[in-house]
Amino acid sequence: MKEKNNKVLTRAGSRDLKEKKRFKVSFLGVYSIIVYLFLYIPLCVVVMFSFSSTKSTVAFSSFTLQWYAQLFKDTGLMQALLHSLQVSLTAVFIAIVIGTSGAFFIVRGKFPGKRLFMTLSQLPLILPGIIVGIALLIFFINLKVSLSMFTILIGHVAFTTPVIMFQVASRLQRLGTTYEDAAKDLGANPFKAFFLITLPMIKTAIIGGSLLAFAISFDEIIITYFLTGTWSTLPVYIYGMMRFGLSPQVYAISTVILVLSFVVIFFMAKFTGTRAEEVKK
Repeated sequence: MKEKNNKVLTRAGSRDLKEKKRFKVSFLGVYSIIVYLFLYIPLCVVVMFSFSSTKSTVAFSSFTLQWYAQLFKDTGLMQALLHSLQVSLTAVFIAIVIGTSGAFFIVRGKFPGKRLFMTLSQLPLILPGIIVGIALLIFFINLKVSLSMFTILIGHVAFTTPVIMFQVASRLQRLGTTYEDAAKDLGANPFKAFFLITLPMIKTAIIGGSLLAFAISFDEIIITYFLTGTWSTLPVYIYGMMRFGLSPQVYAISTVILVLSFVVIFFMAKFTGTRAEEVKK
């Protein structure tokens, strides 16, 4: 009898746990759906009205691609797009060199004030963009440097370098020095061990961090707004267009940037994670 009672109690307890678990999962699912709808419905509206044939942003009319065709005819917008690509690609290239070197410095190096250095290195990411922009603007004004592509580039390097540095640093901390030590024991010099052993194992972290840094740099507007002169990037140009009101052309260029961002995020997710650390035999 006791065994039967224990079995009944066990079944009842497991049934209650399943019901509670089912309720919790369903609640989290509903909550997740609400959050995603809140985030993505505005994006869907932007994409939808970019195909509207009228300039009205209240009611959708017939389907058209004229606003996308006008984007390529707008010389100012195309020039701003090229400026953004030029700044972002150059800033990411410089950030790869500085950030990867900094990652080795903070992971492999032993020096006093290491934690303080790591904290200070994250300030460009932690501080609000308006503070960083004003600080850099005051810095360049005191040095009597005119606002141009150079000032924008320095500003972008300042906040893209920590992105790559800490992405690579986290990968180096998980890898350790075992493979490098084995290569050195077999006669490889430090440079050969780096290029043949370490670099292939951290290249996915570099690529993933670079894609993330490119996405942040390409969309950056606050710091760029303080450091731009007559040389304008795409986000600043779009902000100027929005002063005259929303239009389907703004929706069209926003849709293009949205698609580009999704592509970057897709490849960033592909090149990040612990599976990329596995050594191929």
